[in-house]
Amino acid sequence: MSYLALLVSFDKAGYLIGRGFAYADYRPQFPRYYGYAVKHVRIRVRVDVNNRSIDGHAEYLINVVTDRGYIELDAAEMRIKTVRVDGAEAKYEYDGKSLRIYVNPGEHVVSVDYEARPRKGLYFVMPDEHYRDRVPMVWTQGESEDNHYWVPLPDYPSAKFTSEMEIIVPRTWVAVSNGVLVETRDLGDEVLWHWRLDKPHSAYLIAFAAGEFEVIRDECDGVLIENYVPRGSGDKARFTFYRLCDMVRFYSEYTGVKYPWPNYKHAAVSEFIYGGMENTTITIITDTTLHDEHAHCPGSSFPCPDAEDFTSDGLIAHELAHQWFGDYVTTKDWANIWLNEAFATYFEALYTEHAKGRDEFIYELYQNLQSYLNEYNNRYARPIVTRLYKDPEEMFDRHTYEKGSLVLHTLRSLLGDEVFRRGINLYLTRHAYGTADTEDLRKALEEVSGQPLDWFFTQFVYSAGHPIIKYSWSYDPSIKMVRLSISQAQGDDSYPIYRLPLEFEIGYPGGRTEVFRFELNEREAVVYIPASERPLYICLDPQFKIGIKVVNSEKSVEEALAELGSSNLPCRLEAIDALARDGSARAVEGLSNALRNDKFWGVRAEAARALGRVGTDDAMKALINALSTERHPRVRRAIVEALGNFRGREEAAKALVEVLENVRESYYVRSRAAHSLGKVGIAEYGKYLVKALEYPSHNHVITQGALQGLAELGTEDAISTILNYTELGKPTLVRAAATQVLGKFVSDRRVYERLRLLLKDPYFRVRYAALAAVENSLDPRFLDILDELSIKDLDGRVRRYARDVARKIRDQLQRGVEYAKLREEIDRIREEQRRLMDRLDRLEFKG
Repeated sequence: MSYLALLVSFDKAGYLIGRGFAYADYRPQFPRYYGYAVKHVRIRVRVDVNNRSIDGHAEYLINVVTDRGYIELDAAEMRIKTVRVDGAEAKYEYDGKSLRIYVNPGEHVVSVDYEARPRKGLYFVMPDEHYRDRVPMVWTQGESEDNHYWVPLPDYPSAKFTSEMEIIVPRTWVAVSNGVLVETRDLGDEVLWHWRLDKPHSAYLIAFAAGEFEVIRDECDGVLIENYVPRGSGDKARFTFYRLCDMVRFYSEYTGVKYPWPNYKHAAVSEFIYGGMENTTITIITDTTLHDEHAHCPGSSFPCPDAEDFTSDGLIAHELAHQWFGDYVTTKDWANIWLNEAFATYFEALYTEHAKGRDEFIYELYQNLQSYLNEYNNRYARPIVTRLYKDPEEMFDRHTYEKGSLVLHTLRSLLGDEVFRRGINLYLTRHAYGTADTEDLRKALEEVSGQPLDWFFTQFVYSAGHPIIKYSWSYDPSIKMVRLSISQAQGDDSYPIYRLPLEFEIGYPGGRTEVFRFELNEREAVVYIPASERPLYICLDPQFKIGIKVVNSEKSVEEALAELGSSNLPCRLEAIDALARDGSARAVEGLSNALRNDKFWGVRAEAARALGRVGTDDAMKALINALSTERHPRVRRAIVEALGNFRGREEAAKALVEVLENVRESYYVRSRAAHSLGKVGIAEYGKYLVKALEYPSHNHVITQGALQGLAELGTEDAISTILNYTELGKPTLVRAAATQVLGKFVSDRRVYERLRLLLKDPYFRVRYAALAAVENSLDPRFLDILDELSIKDLDGRVRRYARDVARKIRDQLQRGVEYAKLREEIDRIREEQRRLMDRLDRLEFKG
């Protein structure tokens, strides 16, 4: 390619910002500088359960390096009682957000006595008039910058120090925090729990959980393991944490860094606002991940490695990986948060490969790709590393997690596993107990590999989007050559011309295959490949080495059928997609065969979904027949999900009812069956959904599915039932499910008014579900409350989502105005044309 062509391709630098992520008021965010370093902090909090408040004392060993005469601690919504420097009362100023303490340069001991009733950062989950049977507890959630709502801190990831926590709680409670338990002290009606961590960690990783917990202890290669679960849940712990020790060993061996902390603990808490949070040595996780044997192994006994349904492995592996990536080495700032989250997501997948095999690993990456593409296609595109954001929470998205994991996988494929591991080891050991940015990672990998990687990080990390690769081929028997045409078709929001080392699997009659390797560094290329006979199929990237890409290829049904015979999972998934798009009887035959016979459950599940998209009678029969033979619960989920596409078909409804009412069936399969039964849309089957509302299940998933099914039916009674399930007193996950489906019915005054209330619900998951409902409705009557939420809601995720939904509604209104103007212009032109014809008629008459 000529220099001029490159200039033309790269002169529009939209790929450096992306599309739809940064608003006009956004400004670059740079690392914060405090002018002092905390070496150690000792925090004492007395938990006042009745008033939902804390009485706190924090003591800091600090080194002041600037001569401006003061330091500032982040401290939100507190009452500051006293401040001391080296034991003497000190001058201070407090504005409700920042505590300024006047102190000279040098090393000092600073202490602050305070009170707080935190609205975020520390959460009280107590029995009340709506939830009388709750297990009482208190827990913290610091990331991104919320710990300063309950303790004054330099609340930024680059601030790292050792810490101690003294937590005073009611006598019947247990309290757990970072590090090792130093002592418990009986204070009469209360107990003091003293924890200490002697290695530095970031301010947002300081944490504690306290409540009526059961403790399950274990030991793993000298590391004490403790799992704290709500009273009455101890019997579920073995299903949730049973692979934990193997995970510790795997990560230690893979990174070459032995688990770097004195112990590892989980605290499972109610109403957690994330799935899990990797606080140093004390991961706090949602109690919804605790589950029984039937959730894990429906129809069989535990363990069931080849037939698992619900499993906590992904969550447990992800949060554990953070003890290396995020805690041991921490991102320097939020712009580089992928160094925490992408690594944890990728190591979660690497553990899957270790524990369950290559196909499970590739399928997990494939699902990561779909998750990222959903955000890319429906919301925005941005570089993985960007400084253009407002709230740090905006950075915790599918670009950071899933796309980041796929970039790391691509990098591992490029360098080779052994070099990748050595590079990761160097990165971890060089920055141990410190912070790093993306350039630190690049330099470590360059050092061990001996090759420059600027080009890789520029196109995949510092640029938005991803490559879209189109390919086609033909065979010329006269010269025995395959002509392979390849092009890059990505748009302006992506890097213009990627450098991609590609592989193609070429399948021939008799089962013979060859691999052709080619580096694509042009927008378009044509290559010729010697071939003694015509190939049956060609598959791009059979090993999924380039994890972050979209592939488009127009395949004949016969090529796709042949590709289904590949031993490589990505090729079989590509074939299924091609057959679904073809939709012919021959394609249905191939998909049905894959559903019956493929060795990997993920392919069978994708074949089932493809048959649902095809939607023919033969496709429906194949799905119903498969229910009598398929045993893997996740494939059965896909089958009943696909049957929901056969609207008005009695055969589909009957099959779904049979699944829904079978108590030996998986909870999650029954939930999908309920939703699909509603989608089939036969009103008289609504009675089965009403019954299903009361079926017991893990996390009430059958109730959730029944509510989704009733929403699909959309009857007056169904709407009333759904509204009832949004009320306080129902489980939060059920309330959220009921809330989310209300978007279909905002023309009903009751629904509109209820949604306005739910948008300000005290529970995060319900507010977020209400936003999803409003997004589904695109009703401009919600604009006022959306604008309010985008500014005032306490959660950054809600603020961003509210702003995005408001923009979407306004865009639709603008398109409506533009459409109306166009209609007016068309009507005006038509009127002019009519008048012109009238004039012509008159002229002709006069003539």
